[in-house]
Amino acid sequence: MLILQRSVIRSYQKGQFIIGDGAAPRGLFAVLEGQVHVVCHVGDADEVLVHIGEAGFWFGDHGVHSGAPSIGSVIAESAARTLLLPVAEFERIITDDPRSYRAFASLLVDRYAFLFRYMAQGQRLGREGWLCTRLADLAELRRRDMPASGSVTLTVSQADLATMVGVSRQTLNALLARLRARGLIEVGFRRIAVLDEAGLRQGCEPEGALVEERSAGNAWPVTCKAADT
Repeated sequence: MLILQRSVIRSYQKGQFIIGDGAAPRGLFAVLEGQVHVVCHVGDADEVLVHIGEAGFWFGDHGVHSGAPSIGSVIAESAARTLLLPVAEFERIITDDPRSYRAFASLLVDRYAFLFRYMAQGQRLGREGWLCTRLADLAELRRRDMPASGSVTLTVSQADLATMVGVSRQTLNALLARLRARGLIEVGFRRIAVLDEAGLRQGCEPEGALVEERSAGNAWPVTCKAADT
């Protein structure tokens, strides 16, 4: 309740930057409606899609904790409304009640755990295993943002998912067909229903499988945390 009292509502149009790469921290955001894309620059390449956030997704934590400029961008993929807890109000809350800092820090710590695991998996998993990991993690994060029972439906286009996994659209289509045949997912228009999250976690490749070579355009996992912007 205290966060709501000290926050403001912001609205954004499709394509509008909510946080720009290198921008000074403005506060902690939460998506109320719509969808946002978290992107990161890698070298001289174009922006790489790191994560897709929907209602319940928090971001901006890197800035409020470190005071450093943003390490990526967050862009409204559709018309979106967000909650914004300004930096000054964040500081007031943790000054008045230092114990509350643990709750705020838990968001950042959880994302560090995801990044640590990605760095290890990126050296061992082939394309199918990496797709399984990303789908399972997207489902887990969606379930955290909007708790629900049963299967989780991800609102994501195949073009965006191919970018996140680092494969071509053709390769992604073939991989999704294999996962669908195993009963792990269902695929619709701009939607993927994760039917068996545990099955995805078990991995879809034999143990000890060699990492497949990834050509230009099939990049390794990007070491930007999902919302460390």
